[in-house]
Amino acid sequence: MTEQNIQCERLSRHAPQVKKVRDFVAGETAVKAALDLYMPVPSVGMNPLSQSFKNFLRRTSFFPAAARVLDGCLSLVFQKDPVLVSETVAQIKDSITYDMESLELFAEKLVSETLQTNYTGVLVDAPSDDERPANLNGQNAVDLGYHPFLSLYPFEAILDHRVGRVGNKQAWTYVKLSDGEHKYRELRLTAGIYSVTVHERIDGQGEYQSTTVIPKRDGKPLDFIPFKLVTTKKDRWPTKALIDDVVNVNCNHYILEGDHASALFNCAGPQKVVVNPAKQTDADGNPIANEYPAGSDHVWEIHGAGGEGQQAGVHFLEFTGTSVVAIREQLKELKSQMSALGSRILQDEKAAPEAAEALAIRRTSENATIVGLTRSVAKDLEEVLRWLAWWMGAANKTDPATRFTLNVDLVPAKLTPQEVTEIRNLRVASAYTAEEEFYALRDGGWHADTLTWEKHKAAIDAEVIDQPLALPSIGAE
Repeated sequence: MTEQNIQCERLSRHAPQVKKVRDFVAGETAVKAALDLYMPVPSVGMNPLSQSFKNFLRRTSFFPAAARVLDGCLSLVFQKDPVLVSETVAQIKDSITYDMESLELFAEKLVSETLQTNYTGVLVDAPSDDERPANLNGQNAVDLGYHPFLSLYPFEAILDHRVGRVGNKQAWTYVKLSDGEHKYRELRLTAGIYSVTVHERIDGQGEYQSTTVIPKRDGKPLDFIPFKLVTTKKDRWPTKALIDDVVNVNCNHYILEGDHASALFNCAGPQKVVVNPAKQTDADGNPIANEYPAGSDHVWEIHGAGGEGQQAGVHFLEFTGTSVVAIREQLKELKSQMSALGSRILQDEKAAPEAAEALAIRRTSENATIVGLTRSVAKDLEEVLRWLAWWMGAANKTDPATRFTLNVDLVPAKLTPQEVTEIRNLRVASAYTAEEEFYALRDGGWHADTLTWEKHKAAIDAEVIDQPLALPSIGAE
């Protein structure tokens, strides 16, 4: 990788924390492959590349707290499908990226990245005119794959950016993104015209070759850079991610597990001791200084008078376990901290019963952070999808007909029949509109999560139209 394809200094400062999160989310193999990056060597002078250190790592347990928290958060958010309302974007929602990924999968990746790094880029991109299929028209553009796509850029692929005053607001004027080790692109807004320059090393060798294109919509260049930085803090520089604290405590827990493994390996087994053996000397008659490594596979030789009650011969020292008990208590404390940070995802359910109302209040408080993150991501993605709809023919870049939401009902509970009756009474009393009644019932579990008011009303209207006309009654004349 050359200097052209690396992050700027301010972004690279945050890279070590991102790598730490990536490794701990990836799990035991990735963490232990980092050797002494996360685990201090257990003794002075031990080489981190030595077999002894690798054996020490193998003996050390690893608790996958970060991965559990991440999977738990994603499971909560995506227990219900995202809801897209857009006739335009709906045409390509199952192939929204160049890799033919669905919008649901793209949204899940975006939420996952936001949980881990809180710094993800989304670019709306379209094939260049050189890739334009023959006989392209408005009807077959989608079928031929000539339409805008979404591209997700994780923290590591965002290299640099600048903002400037565009009209009466601040907007991107330059964005630099990596498309791999030997390819990167620069997005520029110059004199109100958006351009993309792609730099690529052919076969990964030689100098970069550059190609510049000017993306167009209806034959006109774009007047903005269609790049969205997704972050809950709305800051253009990296900030703390939701999972950072869990990862940091997970790292401390892993280090303490190393202390625990060392204590058990060195002390748990009986230590063989030889008291008053014959003194060993070298060829010149000088006494040999013996080393005394701990462990059941070693033997200590003690020369001179033994302690009270100790006779010459072979003895065993039994380990009392006092220090290990202290380590185990600290491990429990760290696990408890991870449980709290993970919003009960790691914590065992309480044995004692808990009132339903108290449980609901506590869970709502604990899930508030995840709900805030989910709403922030959904809002940013909705804005990007509106750009996409506009590029595909919508009237403006803030197309109100394009709406997107993610599930924020993390602990769903179906409405009781009594609550349904109350909602319907409010509708009869004109306190609710028909649409408000529908969404209240849908959110309460009485309709499919993906059903919209428009589809529901159309189905009801169709049923009314299809009902047979009343037959005239036959009676005596």
